Amino acid sequence: MGRVAKKSSNSSLHGDNSPAKLRQRRTGSKEVTETATPSGIVPQEDSKKKWKNWRQRTIFTFVMIGGFFTVIALGPLSIMLMVLCLQVLIYREVISLSSVPKKERDLPWARAMNAYFLGCLEYYLYGQNIHRALKRHPWLEAHLQPVFAHHTFISFSMYLLGFVWFVSTLRKGYYRFQMGQFAWTHMALALVVMQSQFMIENIFEGIFWFFLPIALVIVNDIFAYVFGFFFGRHQLIELSPKKTWEGYIGGGLMTMAFGFMLTALLSDWKFMVCPPPNLHMTAFSHVQCEVNPVFVPREYAVPYPLASLLSVVLRRQISTVLIRPVQFHSLAISAFASLIAPFGGFFASGVKRAFNIKDFGNSIPGHGGVTDRFDCQFIMAAFSHTYFTSFIKVSTVTVGSVFSAFLTLTPDERKEVFENIQEYLQLYGSLDTATIAMTTGA
Repeated sequence: MGRVAKKSSNSSLHGDNSPAKLRQRRTGSKEVTETATPSGIVPQEDSKKKWKNWRQRTIFTFVMIGGFFTVIALGPLSIMLMVLCLQVLIYREVISLSSVPKKERDLPWARAMNAYFLGCLEYYLYGQNIHRALKRHPWLEAHLQPVFAHHTFISFSMYLLGFVWFVSTLRKGYYRFQMGQFAWTHMALALVVMQSQFMIENIFEGIFWFFLPIALVIVNDIFAYVFGFFFGRHQLIELSPKKTWEGYIGGGLMTMAFGFMLTALLSDWKFMVCPPPNLHMTAFSHVQCEVNPVFVPREYAVPYPLASLLSVVLRRQISTVLIRPVQFHSLAISAFASLIAPFGGFFASGVKRAFNIKDFGNSIPGHGGVTDRFDCQFIMAAFSHTYFTSFIKVSTVTVGSVFSAFLTLTPDERKEVFENIQEYLQLYGSLDTATIAMTTGA
């Protein structure tokens, strides 16, 4: 009786329709038995299954890499649409973890509310991006200026409407569940949507700053898996039993070397390093700009001990080398991708263990759900954007930004600015008398 009562109690606690139970049904009736292994030792799995997973994972890794390169080549607009799709898919996977269909049947607006709050945040974030893009089209921006001028207020009003909607749907007997759902929704918005927005921010600084962090995480993941697969013996962290110290260290070293070389290869490609002049730019477009100084090669003196060693090995005297400053920055970004970004994956592993699931989904064979593949990318995007704005970004004033500020002035202030610019140009000989007569109608 004691066992029956205990089983019944656990059943009522988790619910027959809990996410863990539902995923367990979908995976079939096979049970996975885990054998106890000494602490710090990686558990061994069946060799046949191991190689099958290897082949499946490898095939779909190359498929995803091919798709990623295609999206990059199609330019900023396709990249933004890809990020938007990823935000929606990952948000959906994360929200589904806290879903309890039995209770949601009695709360018909629960799913609609999740979608509404996502829509509010997407409107706020992408509205800013659209405004930034339209700064390169001044007259179009002028017609939409009232909307952009009150964009933040409109976004906040939309959120307040959702908040009132949520409070008005609170039902007796479901308060705890609804408050938990509300908190989980906002956590998903903060960790998924807001962090991934840094990817969009990076695009407007140059596709290079979007591509490099993502490529480093992918390369680190691949080499960590390869080193762990062939040499892994010592477990790195209990949250993710298959992660090994060998994979962590080997993947880190290979990522730093890859980042240093990749940066040198991409630094001369204007499509990558120039801020996009428009959203429909592609890899085949002719792009010109004044590149950030970090992409310009500089001459560095080789330390004497290293110069002596190179002269013996190469049989030639080398006292200086040409290196782009961005290559040194890439080492710092690569170090983060290798040492810190994996903990985003470990955090995701902790979430999966908390909900007793193996993967967030099964949309990518051999990899799990979309969240399983992008769990490290969001914190990486946040770091790379913060690093760029702190150490690399050059402050610039563009015609678009000046005109955007001009539109916010009153008619009298606009006239004053016009007269001051006209006086300045006339004083320095940039504006002749005939042109002045045409502009003034004299």
